[in-house]
Amino acid sequence: MISSASFRSNLRYSEWVMIVGVSLGFLLDGSFQASIAASLQVVFCLVGYALLSLVFPINRPLWQRQVYVLAGILLALFMRVTGIGIELFLYLYIAKSCFLLNRQNLILTVTLTVIIGLLTFVWALPKSAQMTTALCVELGDRNQIQQLILRYLSDNLVVTVFIIAFSFMVIAEQKSRKRAEALAEQVETLAATLERTRIARDIHDSLGHSLTNLNSRLTVAQKKLQQHDVNAVCEAVDTAKFLASQCIEDVNHSLKTMRQSDFNLNQALTNLVEQLRYNQALSVQWEINLPKLPLQTSHHIYCIVKEGLINIQKYAHASAVRFRGLSTPEGILIELADDGQGFDPKLPHLGLGLQGIEERVQLLRGQLTINSTPGSGTQIQIILPL
Repeated sequence: MISSASFRSNLRYSEWVMIVGVSLGFLLDGSFQASIAASLQVVFCLVGYALLSLVFPINRPLWQRQVYVLAGILLALFMRVTGIGIELFLYLYIAKSCFLLNRQNLILTVTLTVIIGLLTFVWALPKSAQMTTALCVELGDRNQIQQLILRYLSDNLVVTVFIIAFSFMVIAEQKSRKRAEALAEQVETLAATLERTRIARDIHDSLGHSLTNLNSRLTVAQKKLQQHDVNAVCEAVDTAKFLASQCIEDVNHSLKTMRQSDFNLNQALTNLVEQLRYNQALSVQWEINLPKLPLQTSHHIYCIVKEGLINIQKYAHASAVRFRGLSTPEGILIELADDGQGFDPKLPHLGLGLQGIEERVQLLRGQLTINSTPGSGTQIQIILPL
């Protein structure tokens, strides 16, 4: 059903235009002066339609909608019985019934309207025949009467079918518009959710590890200060200063990665691995030979590798790390392995590291495989489509 305020307003204005047009038509052709009774009947029906136009019970109970449609149709049939045929209002309320009634009630209403309308047409034939002598002659022939009835029935059915089809087309268009608006709202909500997820993931990838280490070093400095160990305090503060500089560098790197168009993924990954070897004194082996990729893809791969290396530093307790980034016939191969303590991949993970890697791999439509057992190290393999 349609419940928009603009539709109801347009329908009401259209009905008022019809009422004004019919009133002017009766005034101009002198029908009001010809018969006082007929004039009162027309005024009664037009006032009734004017009152009905003020409401459109789209959200009311079914019985109220049925009464509303029935009242409009009966007014039109009453005018026909009295010899004053205004078919526009009859078809208008057939159209309204398409919006107000369900399919079963609509079929019943239209069927009864056609049957009763045919009976009222036959009832009104003598009165209409009195208007012209020619028609009186035609009515003397039973075949002519049958032809008039068949012509009325065919014309009425054609117009009724057209109005119902047009009304259903309007209903379908309104429903499609509402679905489009709902989908637009869902897309907007999803985009906001994805943006929040991206921001949270980037903050975790670029700053989470450095800020965690910074906090731990400041905690050490605080304890050593309480113990009056000046040398340990100086060492912890120096490390904290280095980590703070690292945080700033991470932020600048993320911003440059998102802005620059000539980002060198191979060089950036090499710097990551070399930094790991320098800072952690690990035995690191690497092989990097990746093709030129879109900037967004390169940024995701960079963050995936960085998060994997951070996890090794935080949890693996490894002495050797091996990294490969190559282009293969199957796609882009990213492989990261260590000889650390390992873990059980089936158990839930409390950290956001693996979750961030999984999300980025999904965004790149890749395949992630994690092989690890407690005490036997970890191997992460990612295959991304070219």
